[in-house]
Order: sequence, then C-alpha cells, then structure tokens
Amino acid sequence: MQSTKHVRPGAEQPVTGHISTSLSGGLLEGALRMAESVLLRGGQQTARRNAWDAVCENRRHAQDREDVRRVLVRAAR
Repeated sequence: MQSTKHVRPGAEQPVTGHISTSLSGGLLEGALRMAESVLLRGGQQTARRNAWDAVCENRRHAQDREDVRRVLVRAAR
C-alpha cells in the first residue's frame, strides 16, 4: 500500500490517505478512504468555526452583563 499526502491551502496538517496498488478493489478502497479523510477534515473545520463563534458570543454576553451590572451599581448610589 502506497501512502500519499495532500496539503490543501490553509490546512493545518496534510490530509493523509492510502492508495493500494492492487486493481481488485484496493484502488476503490483507497479512493473512499481519501474522500472520507477530506470530508472529515472539513467537518472538523466547521466544528472549530462553530466553537469559536460560541466563544465570541459568550464573550459578548459577558460584556453585556458587565455593562448592566455597572449601570445598576451607578443607579443604586
């Protein structure tokens, strides 16, 4: 089995797949593994983007809470 590595622009790590030299389905298996690795890689990127969006949203909420707290403290004086 021959290992290949492909680096997509902007990818942190190369996507690794295996291509079999056998013509009896090995090539198809290698192609399917390559497609799976590419698809899973995209899913991981989406998950990271979603997680970062959640972090940013939590920071905005925390800032809003702090702003309200300050207003209430001033109003209570």
